[in-house]
Parts: sequence; structure tokens; C-alpha cells
Amino acid sequence: MPAAPLPPELVRFLEPPRRAVIGTVRADGSPVTTPCWYGVEPDGRILVSMDEESHRLRHLRGEPRLALTVLADDWYSHLSLLGRAVEFRHDEGLADIDALARRYWGEPYDDREYRGVTVLAEIERWHTYGDPARAP
Repeated sequence: MPAAPLPPELVRFLEPPRRAVIGTVRADGSPVTTPCWYGVEPDGRILVSMDEESHRLRHLRGEPRLALTVLADDWYSHLSLLGRAVEFRHDEGLADIDALARRYWGEPYDDREYRGVTVLAEIERWHTYGDPARAP
């Protein structure tokens, strides 16, 4: 697995909203995966929003390692990122979840009672399967 940073063609692959699955580690050491929205910060960190009561958030606070697999349209090409949660911040004013909802839905997040925490993760390693850099 190559080490970070990602090459420019894979950064471009992450720019549009794509289907993604995040993997976290439970307190007992077992893995768990969940579909998710993601964003990419200008500094290359991955942004994910989580409900403050979510199991995923508890997992990451206990064990910050994570995996994120982002799928191309054909399901056979993907980019998998391994990294570590390095920042947890409360999503005041729903700014982060609104940005993600606009990215995926084209409008602000509909649940205005959402109590979210934004997790920022640094990419440490990555690998591809197929050719995600050729994805439209």
C-alpha cells in the first residue's frame, strides 16, 4: 500500500460525491462497516459527519483507526483509504452536515435537530482496485 499523499488523479476521483463505506473498530476489536457521506478538506483530510450518539463515533473515540472505501460508478473500481481520526468537533450551526447534504442532495440537511460531530481523518495509506482514476 502506498503511503499518503494521494496522487492528483485520485484526489480528483474523490471530488464528486460518491458512494462510500467507512470501517471502524469496536471496543472488542471487531470491525464494523457503515455507508457514509464524505468530504475532502483542502489540506487533504477526509471529513465525515456523525450523530453525537452514534456507535461509529464511540468506536473512533476509542480506536481512531479507520478505513474508507469510495466506489466508482461500476462498483469494481474503488479507492480504499486507511487513516486515523485526528480531530473531533461539534458541528455548530450544522455547517458541516449542510455542506455534505448539499454535496450529495443539492440542499441543506433536512433534520435541523441533528446533533453532529465532524470527524477529520488523516490519510496514512491507500490502495486501488480497478482504475478509479478513470471514473467520470
